[in-house]
Amino acid sequence: MDKTILKVAGIFAIVLGVLCCITIIGLIVGVPIIIGGMKFNDLSKLSDAEIEANKETILIWSIVFLFLCQLSGILGLVYYIFLNNDSNKNLTNTTKVNNTDKYDDLEKINKLYKDKVLTKEEYEKEKARILNN
Repeated sequence: MDKTILKVAGIFAIVLGVLCCITIIGLIVGVPIIIGGMKFNDLSKLSDAEIEANKETILIWSIVFLFLCQLSGILGLVYYIFLNNDSNKNLTNTTKVNNTDKYDDLEKINKLYKDKVLTKEEYEKEKARILNN
């Protein structure tokens, strides 16, 4: 997944946070925006596995940004959605591979059974083991 969206959201939030900090009242909003922007920038430098482990942080800051800094919030949510879609695709591909392996194993033991290499008892035991995994 391209982390450019996360980096842009972070930079935009930092710039907006600095602009908010020009006034004393703006500090109340500006400082959290800067902190969140820095967090997005830090996350954009992590590996894909580390980002996957921190995806809740992306979601939380994106929701916060929807109230304080809308563009960064929207970009963060877009990144989060794409991150979840990539995770689901990987999970689906893994499941397909596992099912294919099961069918291959079942075909192998079926052939061994038909060739009289396995007894009926051994065949049933192996079949149950493959289907339960």
